[in-house]
Amino acid sequence: MPHFRKFSKMLEEKIYFVAAVGTDIGKTFLVENLCRVLPKVTAIKPIASGSHDDDKNSDSAKILTALGLENSKSNLDSISPWRFKEPVSPHFAAKNSNTKIDFLEVKNFCQRKIFQAIDEDKFLFIEAAGGVMTPINDERTFLDLAAQLKIPTLLLTANYLGAISHTLCAVVALKSRKVKIEKIIINEDLPSQTSQSQSIVETIKNFSSIETLSLKNFLKNFLD
Repeated sequence: MPHFRKFSKMLEEKIYFVAAVGTDIGKTFLVENLCRVLPKVTAIKPIASGSHDDDKNSDSAKILTALGLENSKSNLDSISPWRFKEPVSPHFAAKNSNTKIDFLEVKNFCQRKIFQAIDEDKFLFIEAAGGVMTPINDERTFLDLAAQLKIPTLLLTANYLGAISHTLCAVVALKSRKVKIEKIIINEDLPSQTSQSQSIVETIKNFSSIETLSLKNFLKNFLD
């Protein structure tokens, strides 16, 4: 796979779960950019809240655009089958829509996409909604999904007051379920309450023993 060797410094595998310490941290921004720079790539966001099919700025629409696909209902269904208009936790959004998200169906959908990506020799990024512990329904969270898919995770955090504690708690949760964290990526472009960006990187790396770097530096490696 000659096309993969170029990127192996940053990505040891080809299939990843993309999680974050909370919502609006930049998961979709990361996935969008990876879809634009990697060869033979696809991505899905199985569950999307605050999603309107005619909104070209929805997370799912942004992923489709990055993949060079039209923002059509069929394409949205192919990457985000569970879409809810209300911008709340998926389990609330589903309840308020008089439905329930079947965890097994979500897991099976992701596994089919994994098998397809392997068959087609593609990179695949599976984006969670919200944070690591965001509920999918009343029994399961995205942590359960990450653990059952048994694929490595890219954990996204940001530069804000409290980020160190939030990130290390997410690391403990993921490790408790034997989820491999490939990298911790810090989004420095969000409104920040602290100027200690580099110190946050170093502190998280020190306590987690996981490679930690800024989002800019992570993406820069694909453009060099």
